Amino acid sequence: MLKDLDDFLDESREKGHVVGAWGFHSNMDFGRISSEETNVWFFEQVFNFLRAFFGLVLPDSLEVITYNATKRIERKGLDQMTFLDELMLILKQLKEPIWTCRLGLNIIGFLRTARDPEHMIRLQIQEPTSFIIWGGPDENGFQSFSIGYTLFSDIILEEEGTELWSLNQPILEKALRKWEEQSGHRIEVVDSSGDLPVYQYGFKKK
Repeated sequence: MLKDLDDFLDESREKGHVVGAWGFHSNMDFGRISSEETNVWFFEQVFNFLRAFFGLVLPDSLEVITYNATKRIERKGLDQMTFLDELMLILKQLKEPIWTCRLGLNIIGFLRTARDPEHMIRLQIQEPTSFIIWGGPDENGFQSFSIGYTLFSDIILEEEGTELWSLNQPILEKALRKWEEQSGHRIEVVDSSGDLPVYQYGFKKK
């Protein structure tokens, strides 16, 4: 069970995933609100995130763990059209406050090939990408988004003649900035599971 972002990055290293991660503290006092209000807050954070990253990510899996790990709920193969309804139904059935909510995400990435350099190819790609929220009693709330580096390397691939960074980084930066706007928080934690050129709004060129 992941207790914080450091645990998540350690897990990523163990799996061989090279990811960048961005996050912020929500500064919530969960002791002042009910379990139901806590769970509604979690739903709102997921909604804000998906709204900010619309067109870049698609929900693929969901894990919800309640306080003190009393209950663990998993869903896989999610339908993006009905995902929020399914999440709301899960929350309505919970009597305990959520401690952590984790979304596994697919990425919509863009490539430009040497065969047709004037046109971009849009693909849905399974990269190690996730959105995690921690909160509930004894927490002040923390949210993080992480994404694999494959689509953001500035290396030109010999096979396809593709400079991935120049296509995908502007889209990632726009989403991270919009996430700040939607949440009302500035990204304050930037890290990676490897020696990556990360900064507040994505990946830099090496």
